[in-house]
This record gives sequence, structure tokens and C-alpha cells, in this order.
Amino acid sequence: MIHIKKRYLIPGIILGVLAIFLFFLSDIAKNYLVKNSEKLIGRKISIGELHVNYAKVALQVKDFVLFEDNKTDQFLSFSEFYINLNPWTLLQNEYSVSEIRLAEPKVQIIQDGDKFNFDSLIPKDSTEVKKDSTANEILKFTVRNIQLNNGQIKYIDVLKKSEFDLKDLNLNLPLIAWNNEKSNMGVDFTLGEKGHVNVQAAVDNIQKKYQIDLATENVDIQPIKSYMTDYFDVKSLQGALTSKLKIVGDMNEVINIAISGNGSVANFSVTDGRAEKIISAPKVSVSINEMNLKTFHFGFGKIELDQPKLLVTRDKSAMNIMQFFEPLFRADSIAATTAPPTQEAGTPVTYKIDTICITNGLVSISDNTLNRPFKYDLNRLNVTMTGLTESASEIPVEFNTLLNNKGELMGKTVWSMVDFMNLQMNAKVKRMDLVSFSPYSEYYVAAPMTQGWINYDLGLKMTSTTLNNTNNVVVDELEFGKRTKDTTAMKVPVRLALYIMKDKNDQIKFDLPVSGNPSEPQFKLGKLIWKTFANLMVKTALSPFNALASIAGANPESMDKLPFAFAQDSLDQKQRDDLTKLATILKKKTDLVVNFNQTTDSDKEKAQIAVELTKSEFAASRNTDPTTQKVKVSEIKNDDANLLAFIRKTVPAVDSLGIETACTKRIEASRIDSRFQEILNQRNKALSEFLIQNQGIPAENIQVTIADFRTLPQELKVPQFKVEVSIK
Repeated sequence: MIHIKKRYLIPGIILGVLAIFLFFLSDIAKNYLVKNSEKLIGRKISIGELHVNYAKVALQVKDFVLFEDNKTDQFLSFSEFYINLNPWTLLQNEYSVSEIRLAEPKVQIIQDGDKFNFDSLIPKDSTEVKKDSTANEILKFTVRNIQLNNGQIKYIDVLKKSEFDLKDLNLNLPLIAWNNEKSNMGVDFTLGEKGHVNVQAAVDNIQKKYQIDLATENVDIQPIKSYMTDYFDVKSLQGALTSKLKIVGDMNEVINIAISGNGSVANFSVTDGRAEKIISAPKVSVSINEMNLKTFHFGFGKIELDQPKLLVTRDKSAMNIMQFFEPLFRADSIAATTAPPTQEAGTPVTYKIDTICITNGLVSISDNTLNRPFKYDLNRLNVTMTGLTESASEIPVEFNTLLNNKGELMGKTVWSMVDFMNLQMNAKVKRMDLVSFSPYSEYYVAAPMTQGWINYDLGLKMTSTTLNNTNNVVVDELEFGKRTKDTTAMKVPVRLALYIMKDKNDQIKFDLPVSGNPSEPQFKLGKLIWKTFANLMVKTALSPFNALASIAGANPESMDKLPFAFAQDSLDQKQRDDLTKLATILKKKTDLVVNFNQTTDSDKEKAQIAVELTKSEFAASRNTDPTTQKVKVSEIKNDDANLLAFIRKTVPAVDSLGIETACTKRIEASRIDSRFQEILNQRNKALSEFLIQNQGIPAENIQVTIADFRTLPQELKVPQFKVEVSIK
């Protein structure tokens, strides 16, 4: 009996000791790992609790922390890690895990140039190659019920001074299964507060192929903002990504990956560095026909932007669009200057987009470079582009939009990716309200536009060496307000020219054909159009009656001057008729001011006055003599023998001097000057009274002046009124 008890006592003691050892093994292992962690992995760790459930073959670790090299800051932590093994499947050569749970994992990744805070955890490279002893074995494993709850990843880039914080990471993975022939995996987890991700993967180890079906729903795209700052001046990025993608790959060729599917971003918006929402859209949709990373082909079906909004702001320093892309331009510039002189040609990039469609868009334009802000909207913008490829020679683009809700722009353009200078465009502007452009008219012509609409037809055909541009413009009922105090107005008389160009139907019609050679270094289409327009305005202002004469049915050449005869002091019938036609124009162009500047050759005028005074004296002497026939001054000829005999009484040398010089000698200079001034004044008075009293033209529309005869050019030394027009 005692012998039997001893036989059971020893195994019992052994089992007891083993049970005690296993009971305290968790604490022993925990203390050992914590104490020797720096020797084992090179980092300090701390563990709150470590438990082993031998019945379930499960391990639980709580409050784990892996510290940084400084032994103070936390690199990795989690509140709980739980794994439940299923050892019985080993009998069938399969590794099986019933459950893996990781709660509140947190990891902080810090990058400083080429260095990361986890570098010390990575083993050094080893050149030793171990023989794969499992090549011919069938490998199977199954992992069920994988859970990750409330995870957080924080990424800090020291050089860029940027942080990326991904919070609320949740993963619920029902099954991962693998064997040497075929493997399947399904992943379903939440990402962020509302995001949902589903991944289904199938691997064919025999064919060395795999397929991944990736679906996302309402995934916040804000985290990718950090990757955009090198290329765009972006402050924030908003949107929720929903997508369905199929990824097919080849395990023998890592780069041989084909992607297809579709995706959309809801409530998309980008805020730039100026804290302005530069672009937004309720929905952006993209369908992918095929993207192949091996062939570098990117094929898209339809790209749709529904109700996008674009903010375009021009300040004196720069335009917001240019500032937004400035990092990209800077990166391209640096790359261009640092690239090696020669590079081997790689696989060319090809792409194809079937359709790009913008529906019901809005472009808000602000110009803060004027004397007061200009704001304008392109409403209900629709754009359709088809057949975009890297080698397309003809890419049609159709567009239409409302112009500040009061006009319409529509057109079509065809351009080429082979030659960007190969461009054709036809566009129409219908009844665009000009009042909205008053900040520009005030800035450039010192007057607001108070009324007016414009219709415009544009035609453009351009190649690398030729350009033909037609601009047909019709302006209806254009009216300007009172002059402003803007000091930025141009010297080009735009306001006057446009007013003059109005026809009897209150329309302004003109064509601006432009041609040139785009290959010339100084060629700029906008500048060329403006130069042509400015030349037209100057030409119209300098020759106003070419446009005004048709209103009165007059000859333009007879309206820019009103000629007189020397010593003429009243209006003849021809002059009255010409002034009547001018009055007709002024009655229809009530804002025109006409300046009559009187010119003459004072020496010749005074010589003729001396002759007229002499003839008056001669007629008076004849008319007082009862024995002679009565004569009229206007009927006396310069070669009249009796007149010459009369002059010889005081100037005997009249025949050698000529009648004008002889008369000038016989008449006192003061008397001639007095009559000269009297004639000038009588002409001014006759002209003013005829227009104001006879024709009813307001006095404020008439200005009559006398030129300074001392500085007149020779071509103006004729007795006339030079007629010039201006605008109130």
C-alpha cells in the first residue's frame, strides 16, 4: 500500500510543481521580457499584465508600451493584445488561429530626412541565404476573427514640419485562409468615423496570379492632403471616397498590375493657403477602364464633375490659381535644372479619357487690381471633352454658360495633343450685360457703363506659324455715366470712339480681324487683339465724321472743316447746309461736344481786308459823284481800271507792287487790324447763333475758339473752322 502511494506521489509532486511553474510563468515571462528587452530587441518595453490561458491555448497582453531610443517617448503601445490558437489543426498540417484582438494600438512614426524612428528595430542586412526546406510542403493556415479597435497612427515629418494623424482605425477581419495552391482573404473594417473598407483577395499560387476586389464607402480623403503639399498650396482637403476597384496582378512581375472600376468623391473641396475654398463639388465621379502599371497606360471612361465651383481671384501680387500651383511649378523648375543631361528612354506613358463632363458649374471671378473690386460669375457652366489621348490630333470641346445670369456664352474648340499650337475655336456671346464691367470702364476710361449689351462672334484658326482671328462685335444701347476721378484712364479715346460709332439704331458694330505668326518670340494674341482694338478707337476718334456722317446723309470729307473766303464775315448757303447736317448729328448724339477752332493766314487775310476797304472807299467816291454810274463793292474786280486809277492817287507803284500790297500801304495798319478782329468775331458769332438759335443745339454742346495764328502749321493757314468732337 505504501509502495502504491509512493508511485503516485512523485508524479503528483511533479505535476504540482509544473502547475505552480505554469501559474507563475506569466509573471516570470513578463518580468524577463521587461528586464531584458533592450538586449532582446534594442528598445525598452513595459507590460502591465501578461496572461496565458492553457485551457484555450490563448495569450493576453495588456498595457504594452514600446519606447523610443530615448527610453521616454512612446513609439508603440496598445491596451490589449489577445490571441487564441487552435493547436488541433496541426494534426492536419494546418496552422490555425481562432481569434486575434488588438485594442487601442497607437504608433508614432517620425521621419527626419532619410532617417526614421524605427530604424534601430530593423535587423542589419545579412548575406547568408538559408535553404527553403518547405518548398515542396503544403502550407496551410487559417486566421479567424481578427479585430483591431480604436487604433491610431501618427506620422511626423520633421523637415517638412507636417503631421499626419490617422485616428479611429477599426478592423474586423472574419477570415484569412492560405494554402500552397489557392488562397482567399476577406477584410472588412471601418476607417475614420464614417469610412468603411472591404477587401476581398484571391491568390492562385499555381498560375502565380492574384485578384483583389477593393470597395470603400465614405472614406475621408483628408489624410492624403499631406502628400499634396509638395505640389499644391493646399491647406485642407475634404471629401468622402466611395469606390469599387478590381486589381489584377502577376506574382512573377510585381509591376504587372491592372486596375479597373469606378470611384466618386462626395462633398469634395480644396482650401488653398489663403484659406479660401478654391474648388468644390457635391460629387466627382471617375470610371477606370484600365490602368496598367507595367505598360504605363492609364485608361479612363468618364470623368464627371457635378455642380463644381471654382474661385478665381486676381490680386495685385498674383492670381490665386497661380499661387495654388506654384509648388508644382517650382518642383518642375528644380527638376529641369538638376536633371542629368541624358537619360535612357523608358516605357512611354499613354493615357485615354473617353469623356470629361462638367455639369452646372460655377466660376466666381474677382479682380482686386482695379480701383474698386470686380466680381463676376459664370453660371450653369457645362463643358464636354471627348477623345483625350496623348496622341490625339483633334480633341473637341463644347461649352456653354450663363454670363452673370444676364447673357450666354457658347462655343466649340478643337485642339491637338500632338501640336498645341494647332487650334480652332468658334464661340458666341449673346446679350452680355456691360454694366457689370463698370469697374473696368472706370479704371480704363474714367466713366461707368450705365447701360449696354454686347453680342460677339469669335473665330480662330491657328497653327504653329499662322493665325487668323475674327472678332465681330455688336454693342446695343451703350451708355456711359458721368466722368469719374479715376487717374488710371488710358490715353486711348475708347469712350469717345464707341459713342461716335453708334449708328441710328443705337448700335455699335465693328470687326477686328487679327493675323500673325505665333512662332515669333513677341507674339501674344491678347496683346495683338488689344492693339488692333486700340488702333480702331484712335482712328475713329481722329476721324469721327467717317462714322457720324451717315446719320445726316452727309459726305464725311465735308464735315471736319467749314471753309471761308478771306474777309468773309457771314455764312453763305453752303455753310448753312453743312451746319444743318452737323446739327442733325448733335440732336441724335446729345453727349457730343463740337469744337470749332477758327484758323486763317493772318497776312493774306489782312491783305484781302485792305483790298476790301480800298474797294469800299472807291465805291463811296463813285457813288457820291452824280456824273458816274453807281457800283457795288462785291462787283468790283481787282483789275478794274478805274479802281487801279483810284489807287495810283496814293500809291503810284500799284502796277509793280500788286493790288494787295498797294492797298496794304494805303490803308492804316490799325484800321486793318481792327477789321481783321471784327471779321473773326463775326464768324464766331454767326456760327454760334446759327447752331444755338436757329437749330436749337444747347450752348454747352458748342465751343467756338480762335487759333493762335503765331504757331499755326502752314497747312492750317486757310480761313476755316476746324471741326473736332469730344464727349461730355
